[in-house]
Amino acid sequence: MNLFRDPTGRQAPATWEGGHYPQGEADYPVSGVSWFEAAAYAAFAHKALPVVAQSVKAAPSQADKYLVPLSNVSNAIAPVGRSEGLGIYGTFDMVGNVREWVWNANGDERRFILGRQASSYGPEALSPFDRSPLNGFRCVRNTGPLPAEAMSSLVLHQRDFAKAHPASDDVFRIYRNLYAYDRTPLHASTETLHDSSDTWRKEKVTFDAAYGNARMSAFLFLPKNTRPPFQAVVFFPSARVNFLSSSESLGDLTFMDYVVDSGRAVVYPIYAGLYERRAARPTLPGPALVRETTIEWSKDLGRTIDYLETRPDIDKSRVGYLGVSQGSAYGVILAALEDRLKAVVLLDGGFFQQQNPTAGLDQVDFAPRITRPVLMINGRYDATFPLQSAQEPLFRMLGTPAADKRHVVFDTTHDVRQQRSTLVHEVLAWYDKYLGRVN
Repeated sequence: MNLFRDPTGRQAPATWEGGHYPQGEADYPVSGVSWFEAAAYAAFAHKALPVVAQSVKAAPSQADKYLVPLSNVSNAIAPVGRSEGLGIYGTFDMVGNVREWVWNANGDERRFILGRQASSYGPEALSPFDRSPLNGFRCVRNTGPLPAEAMSSLVLHQRDFAKAHPASDDVFRIYRNLYAYDRTPLHASTETLHDSSDTWRKEKVTFDAAYGNARMSAFLFLPKNTRPPFQAVVFFPSARVNFLSSSESLGDLTFMDYVVDSGRAVVYPIYAGLYERRAARPTLPGPALVRETTIEWSKDLGRTIDYLETRPDIDKSRVGYLGVSQGSAYGVILAALEDRLKAVVLLDGGFFQQQNPTAGLDQVDFAPRITRPVLMINGRYDATFPLQSAQEPLFRMLGTPAADKRHVVFDTTHDVRQQRSTLVHEVLAWYDKYLGRVN
């Protein structure tokens, strides 16, 4: 108990001062608490911390597409119930605002903490002593004893990558052909957008996709503080954006804004299935649709670079990639297939854990084929892509020479923006080294 004090030394949450919550935050969720404090308060109130199964039932992944757009998924905590993201049982803030401790351990000394992201996005697990500002909780009142298995420690699925072997060159040639496309005319159009940024101007470009009769768009952020031709970085966001319906509100910009501020152009493609291109796709697609979508993503990346090559204000010899979580994990496939990328940065990514991945979609087949410089930045306590079972196997299997690959591990969960200053330093230093410094 002596550990659980506020900055003034009073026994209180870490975000309080003098044993009291900040002025004007009476309706805010309590945050900055450890699992021990949350569990103790629940017992004091004759309630309990929910178990993972209860949290999943209260916010099933099928509800994500309705909850996420109406929820507070920013880093700024808001009063309880202010967002309109009402759960299917009448509960508020099942997604966003603070993350919430639950009872279950994750197989070691850590405890699960849920709710910060969409339920289909993956859990997080922290030391029960962790008192981060985003750590909160909610209580449940059970009508009877819970089954022992519901309260037991839960171990996430793990694939044994020591026994995984990449496809042969002949088989991989077949996979590469699945992702190939013809470089037909783009028929591009450009629209300059109004924005209030002091450091960039924004354009929306539209061009023919590489499949069907589809058209795709991309947003191009051009720096104001440097002269063309600009280095360019192609961005792929995380699954946080998967339930947003319009690119008028682009998500994950805080993962890439500093790249533009550094004097580089950033292009943000609207990939198949995202934003207004979601169409009528199922919430939980099957393996065949995932493969089809990944093939479309690869073609979208290629067409985006095709477009960049038509612009005299872009240095087509200095194009990088920046992927976050979803864009990082699938970026292993995309980067292996796109030879025009000169430097790759993968944030919050790793190997998926499926025991029998779909043919043509196994990252193990692609990772050894990446030979360009790769920077990986991850959280040590990431339960979506765990350090030992997802991050380290990917890093070892990359085909990049040892001198040109780097794995940086922050003391965070699945969001390395929690150490933004160090993140910015590492990413920009990597692009400086392999794309060249910006004047």
